[in-house]
Amino acid sequence: MKRFDVGSRVHEPTYGHGSVISVEDAFTRIQFDDNTVRKFQTSLAKIVASSEPAPTKRPRARARKTKTKKTAGSTATKSTAKKTAKATKTAKTTKTARTTKRAADA
Repeated sequence: MKRFDVGSRVHEPTYGHGSVISVEDAFTRIQFDDNTVRKFQTSLAKIVASSEPAPTKRPRARARKTKTKKTAGSTATKSTAKKTAKATKTAKTTKTARTTKRAADA
């Protein structure tokens, strides 16, 4: 029965070269050079030992923050919305004051 140690390099005809990442009772998990992980039944798989070294892993690039660009249109829209909200609030306050004054006069 074929038995491979964790970390050993192997070759499988369909998927190519890879590294053994786990060995269970009847199964072997291999991470191939294209970073896919496959699980094979050891007794049926056509896995052979390989002397080819693992490819060097490229360091993972940090995700860049995207800057939001302020445009004249978006700034104007925000300030317009603030002015509209303020005007609405002032109008409501004035209307309430008039209603209260009329009720007091009557």
